[in-house]
Amino acid sequence: MLHLKRVPNTKRALAVWTLVALATLTTLAASLTIWTKRQLLDTNEWTKSSSQLLADRNVRDVVSQKIVDLINQRADLRKQLNRALPSRAKGISPIAAVALESASVRTVNSFLATAQAQALWRQTNRSAHSALVTVLEGKSTGPLETSKGGVVLDLGPLVASVAKQLGVAGRLRTNPVNGKILLVRSNELANAQHAVRAIRILSVWLTLLALALFALAIFLARGRRRGVLEASGVSVILVGFVLLIVRRMVGDAVVNTYVSTESYRPAIRSAWLIETRLLANIAIALIAYGAAVIVAGFLGGPSRLARAIRRMLVPVFRQSRAVFHTAVLFLFLAILAWGPTTGTQRLFGLTILAALTAIGIELWRRQALREYQLESAPAKTRSGNAAKRKPPR
Repeated sequence: MLHLKRVPNTKRALAVWTLVALATLTTLAASLTIWTKRQLLDTNEWTKSSSQLLADRNVRDVVSQKIVDLINQRADLRKQLNRALPSRAKGISPIAAVALESASVRTVNSFLATAQAQALWRQTNRSAHSALVTVLEGKSTGPLETSKGGVVLDLGPLVASVAKQLGVAGRLRTNPVNGKILLVRSNELANAQHAVRAIRILSVWLTLLALALFALAIFLARGRRRGVLEASGVSVILVGFVLLIVRRMVGDAVVNTYVSTESYRPAIRSAWLIETRLLANIAIALIAYGAAVIVAGFLGGPSRLARAIRRMLVPVFRQSRAVFHTAVLFLFLAILAWGPTTGTQRLFGLTILAALTAIGIELWRRQALREYQLESAPAKTRSGNAAKRKPPR
C-alpha cells in the first residue's frame, strides 16, 4: 500500500515531487537511448535481430523477391530465356519468364530457410555491422568501401551464392552498382559520427542522472521517505508500460502511414516487432525493478507482516551477519545466472543493481536492529524497576 502523504513543508514537498517527475522523464529518455545504442551499435544484438528477421517467413518472402530482382538485373534471365527458346516457342517467352521468376523466388526462399543460408546471413550481417560501427567511430573502414561519395556495403558475394543455387552464377554480368547498399553518404558521415558519440555518452549519464534524481527526492522527503520510495517504484513501472505502448502504437503508425504496398506490410510489421524486441525487454525490466522497489518499501513499512518479517530476522542480523550477507550474495548470483532482465547481462547495469541491492539490504538490516533495540529497552527498564520495588525477604 502506498503512503503518499504530503510532506509538511510545502516548498520541500514541491521540490520532492518535481524531482520525482524529472527522474521519471529522465528514465524514459535513458531507456530509449540505451535501446538505440544496443540495437544500432552493438554488433551481437544486430546480428541476433538480423537472424531473427531472416527466420521470419514474411520478411524472408520480401528478401527472396529482392534477391531475385538483383540476380535478374545482373543476369537478365528473361533475355537469356528468350534466346534459349526455339523460334516457335518465343511467343510464350513472357509467360515462361513470369513462371521462372516465381519459381526462382520459391527456390531462394527455400534456400534462405536452410542452416547454410542462415549462417551466411549471420556472417554477412556481423561483418557489415562491425565495419559500419568502425566507420561511425571514426576508424578505418575495413571491408566497407567508398562509392560516389558515400560508404556502401557490397552484397555481391551473397547474391552470387544464391545465384549459384539457381544455377545462373556463370551468367551474371559485372555491374559496379547492383548488389550494393548505400549506408552513409559522405556529407552525412560527420553528423552520424557525432550522433554515435552522443548516444554512447547519454546512455550512461542519463541513467546515472535518473538514479541521482530519485535518490535526491527520497533524501529530501524527511518523514515520508518510504512513501516517496514507493512512488519512485510506481514511476519506473509507469515508464515500462509507456515504452510497451509506444512500441505498439508507433509500429502500427509506421506500417499504416509509410508502407503503401499491402504485400510489404506483414514483413515491415514483423521487422518492427523484431527490431524493438530489445525495447520490450527493457520495458519489462523496468516493470520488474519498479515492483522490487515497491516491495522494498513495503518490507520497510509499519504493516504487521513487514514488522513480523523484520522481527523474525533480527537474530540473524545480530548473530549471523556473515551468514545473512552470504545468503543474499548467493541469491543475487542465482538471479544473475538466470539473467531475467537486460540489466543483469551488462557490466554497467550489473554494477548499479549490485550497489542498489547492497545499500537497500544494509538499510533494512539497520532498521530491524534499531526497532529491536527500541522494543527491548522498555522491557529491560520495566524489569529493573520491578526488581527495585520488590521488598526484601
